[in-house]
Amino acid sequence: MINFDSKNKIFNLCNENFSYIFCINKLGYLIHLYNGKKIGNIGIERTNEIMVERYATYDGTKEICDESYYFSQMGSRFECSSFLTANTRGSFASITHTDGTKLTNFLYHSHKTIYGKVDPKDLPHTRFNSKEDGETLIVTLKDVKEEIYLDLYYVIFRNLNVLVRFAKLINKTGKDIKINRISSFELNTPNDDYEIISLHGQWADDREIETTKITHSNLVIEDNRGARGFKQNPSVIVKNKNASLDYGECYGISLVYSGDFKIEARLDEYDNLKLFAGINDENFGFVLQNNEEFYTPECIFAYSSNGINDLTHTFHDLARNHIIRKEFAFKERPLLINSWEPFLFDFDTEKIKKLIDDAKELDIDQVVLDDGWFGKRNNDRTSLGDWEVNEEKINLREVIDYAHSKNIKFGLWIEPEMISPESNLMKEHPDFALFDRGVNPTLMRHQLVLDLTRDDVVDYIFDKISKIFDNYEIDYCKWDFNRTLSECGSLSLPKERWDEINYRFMLGTYKLFNRFVERYPNILLESCASGGGRFDFGMLYYSPQIWTSDNTNPYDRVMIQYATNLFYPLSSLGAHVSASPALGMQEKAIISMFGTAGYELDPSKLTENEKEQVKTFNKLIKEWHYVITEGDYYAIKNPFEDNFAQWNVVTKDKKVSLVFSFNYKGVQSKSRFIKVKGLDKDKYYFNSLTNDVYKGEFYMNVGINISAPLKEGMTILVVLKQVNGVVKVVANAKANKNKREKLL
Repeated sequence: MINFDSKNKIFNLCNENFSYIFCINKLGYLIHLYNGKKIGNIGIERTNEIMVERYATYDGTKEICDESYYFSQMGSRFECSSFLTANTRGSFASITHTDGTKLTNFLYHSHKTIYGKVDPKDLPHTRFNSKEDGETLIVTLKDVKEEIYLDLYYVIFRNLNVLVRFAKLINKTGKDIKINRISSFELNTPNDDYEIISLHGQWADDREIETTKITHSNLVIEDNRGARGFKQNPSVIVKNKNASLDYGECYGISLVYSGDFKIEARLDEYDNLKLFAGINDENFGFVLQNNEEFYTPECIFAYSSNGINDLTHTFHDLARNHIIRKEFAFKERPLLINSWEPFLFDFDTEKIKKLIDDAKELDIDQVVLDDGWFGKRNNDRTSLGDWEVNEEKINLREVIDYAHSKNIKFGLWIEPEMISPESNLMKEHPDFALFDRGVNPTLMRHQLVLDLTRDDVVDYIFDKISKIFDNYEIDYCKWDFNRTLSECGSLSLPKERWDEINYRFMLGTYKLFNRFVERYPNILLESCASGGGRFDFGMLYYSPQIWTSDNTNPYDRVMIQYATNLFYPLSSLGAHVSASPALGMQEKAIISMFGTAGYELDPSKLTENEKEQVKTFNKLIKEWHYVITEGDYYAIKNPFEDNFAQWNVVTKDKKVSLVFSFNYKGVQSKSRFIKVKGLDKDKYYFNSLTNDVYKGEFYMNVGINISAPLKEGMTILVVLKQVNGVVKVVANAKANKNKREKLL
């Protein structure tokens, strides 16, 4: 896994398919040599030879020249680039030293290998289930000027093409220093006509795929809103321009972090690709006192030599096996219905009991009481922070007991990171609000943010919400976050340290989440941020599912889910059927099936036919949930580039595949085939659309024939099931045609 050639000072981190190789040069710099398909030994000379100006230094009396072809500050490929040296191609870190200067240059000091994994303190992270899952290399570097140490962590997974990177900075100077910039990950590698795929968006348009060529100008993928990232998602794919869904070399980079981030990509003047990923340094600084340590978030670096789908499998397997809590990673999730769409704030005990009755009738497993159950919360202008049940409005215990008597689970909505100016909490603890008292702060959704940089505020909020969850038998929690950070100021920090607030706020948020899941390990937690504004691996560490978007229009939802599926497993996507008039119940249910399904509608307004459709699809969703939860997802057609969205999900044993097709514009009189992926080419599969049986190679190379009049928004679900041997194909062409048209 991790090998060190002590003679040549080369580190080789590898598993069966993947190698990541770098060395310590004679001056103590870490120099990147190779990453990609697994290879054996590597020669430094021919790997790292560069035709640039020779390296020279001045020792105070004379020039010291290095005639080596293999190192230059201006051209070598660093693992940890310096700041304010002759290397001006971006830096891993920048520190203000005890003397006020900022030159930052780390050289090799020592290293050690650990059998197993080390985790960044107080931050979400990938998990090992046992020491056999992989190994960790820790390379300790020392600053050339002072007693400042930088530990670079390299975690290599045994059975996944994944290297996880993060860093720890240690101050041993005896005085304060300030971190101005620090990365989690840096990669310097030769250019191969790379482009980057990123996910940008806004509210109700949560993730859109954008592909950009990497040039010599700095390309920045970032979010700077404190903790809610509609603007950009902290996951990208870097690929050769010719790489496709199923062909070519590509890298995946994702931060296990929910706060301000920055991913930078560019070509240097020698056509090396330079990548950095870490905390956004736009509004960041951190005073590190003597003997203090600072951890960066983990950065996932995944590799594929077989295209984007293979990379997606790696991310999905990593999430399910090494990020999502094992209590829920492969567990069937309850179908839920939420009270928000039927009632908004206007509900009482009897209305919620009626919703429970409706859920029971429709074979829905869980009812969630959304906003409005606490304080004086009859509108969105009041009571955030007043986490006491409004007993004049609802008898919560009666409602929960009633649900459980019907064998219906019960969930509750909370937004614990927020405070309403009009609340008892604001009257009693105005200092708990996070804003600069020198300005009039912006109100978003009529609310402010709590100062979670303070442990006493975290303690107060957790104490309030735990009294609810301790005293009521609650099965599920929807944890919302409905605004960004702005005009930040903390009464607990001196103003010269306010650029620490956003990072400290995320630590406080994670502390709150961590205490919740430790105290309530059996409560299913779903995070939310005005939809999918905080959809990242940091959140998945605590909540096994995330509300994907407030936009439930099926046309938009297909695109949002397709983009999200690039990195995040389908079981993590909250995907609900709403009352959107855009399409019928059947179409919307099929779309929601490819996620964690539920309902955002008033069941009393459903027709009898719609109710029967809901019950039919609930049975279907429960029957095939394991395929969605455990299977390999394959993108077939990209709706950002095509009239169709198509994908299929295949169980690991290749016995069952669910195939999805959606067309945006009704185009007639064209032959159309869905070329399914991931089947066993030599096994036979029964096709639920036409009752045909063909080998896997037929479905993968010829495809499923959907050449029929396709209406706008037509949604198709096909189940392919492995059968033993050749089964007689339906001979009656007319019957076959009628069945196909009926299912379409």
